[in-house]
Amino acid sequence: MKLLQVQERIKKEDIGGFLFSSIPSVFYLSRFHSTNAYVLLTENRKLFITDSRYYEGAKEKLKDWEVVLIGKKNKKQIEELSEIINQLKIKKLGFEEDRTTVSFYRKLKEVVISELVGFSGFLNPFRASKTEEEINIIRKAVEKTDRVFAYILEKIPQAKDELDLRRMIINQIFLEGGEGESFPAIVASGKNSAVPHHETSHAKIEKNQPVLIDMGMVYEGYCSDFTRTVFYGKVDREFEKIYHIVKEAHLAAVEKVKAGVPVKEIDLAARKVIEKYGYGDYFLHSTGHGVGIEIHEPPRVSHLSEEVLLKNAVITIEPGIYIPGKYGVRLENIVVVREKGCEVLTQTSLQPVSIT
Repeated sequence: MKLLQVQERIKKEDIGGFLFSSIPSVFYLSRFHSTNAYVLLTENRKLFITDSRYYEGAKEKLKDWEVVLIGKKNKKQIEELSEIINQLKIKKLGFEEDRTTVSFYRKLKEVVISELVGFSGFLNPFRASKTEEEINIIRKAVEKTDRVFAYILEKIPQAKDELDLRRMIINQIFLEGGEGESFPAIVASGKNSAVPHHETSHAKIEKNQPVLIDMGMVYEGYCSDFTRTVFYGKVDREFEKIYHIVKEAHLAAVEKVKAGVPVKEIDLAARKVIEKYGYGDYFLHSTGHGVGIEIHEPPRVSHLSEEVLLKNAVITIEPGIYIPGKYGVRLENIVVVREKGCEVLTQTSLQPVSIT
């Protein structure tokens, strides 16, 4: 169990305990959603600390945790939190320096007797390599996202504009059992598709133009991520050429995915294909990223990365080419890193699609 491994690392780091304060970390460790909660771990204790809005629900769900209520006294929560920490007589207390505000750090330092020891990415090694249970949740999220896309394809001619199509996407996510978007869906039509992270707008979806759809859902606390670029109307020949280059780059990157492979090799495999056809300057972002509780998690699949792919990591492969003022193409799948290759979770075809 990952929680025991986290506690083992706390012991190995020679700190008496660790205070997790960020929403993703608290959920990862407890599997309980709260906008105001802390997880305090020591070598042999696990405390879930929250206010009255979540206390009863946490007590009901977290049977093997010490669930502690704060906000019940005429005191500031930081003071109540410090009392709990001080009672445990922790000499050195780890905290998430990369996810903690300067204000919170200063206040905590004033009231705890512990020496505060900051860590960046303390949970990254645990979160990067998923359990099979986590992978199965993401697999279901991806299956549902595939179905959302299949439904949305038929709705493109009916959409009033980009935002109207996004509305349909959101509605279908809920109908599929999702908890919401994993990020604001991008619907980019025509020349807007040449902007990698176009902000979905009231732009009309015109015929004989491409439509780039980048979307994902949250399912049981985990994210999916998916991109396809389709053509609405008669396909432009240059667009079709670029589409096939991006597809070739995508497949070249997927072919490289295997546990133990340097992350940069995945990005370079896609980049070399695009450069070979003379479009290197139009590939404007890295090839992918990790996915899990958050839509962007380590590793960043970039040629600048010094990381190595971990077994059971879940990453995206999403190369793209963007021609300013004309159009862009991006194709994205989610894959699981395995010992001898990868498992592609996204089942939607990479074949070009035109909508009439």
